[in-house]
Amino acid sequence: MADVEKILRLVAEGALTAEEAEEILDATKDSTTEAATPIDQTGGARHLRIEVSDAGKRVVNLRVPLNIANWASGFLPGLSDQDTDRIRGAVASGVRGTILDIADDDGSRVLITSE
Repeated sequence: MADVEKILRLVAEGALTAEEAEEILDATKDSTTEAATPIDQTGGARHLRIEVSDAGKRVVNLRVPLNIANWASGFLPGLSDQDTDRIRGAVASGVRGTILDIADDDGSRVLITSE
């Protein structure tokens, strides 16, 4: 998982785009882990989309494979333990759609959906 952390850090630093990171993560994910995931077998959600806006300007648009979503949710700054548990519960259940939508009056927003 150290490679995933490096990739996420490169996206945060602007060295990689979210699309480039997605391609790398898809290419490096463990196929045995994916096959063992019930979500993949039932045709449910396969990715977690994380969008962050700051004062109305999108600063993060990242799509993360579900096989690392639980781990990656721990790296989202500013989320409460309750929000992190909500994300992990939605991932485990295979639900599709909006999981978390937090917005401030200044146009800042965190939107997490499963796809």
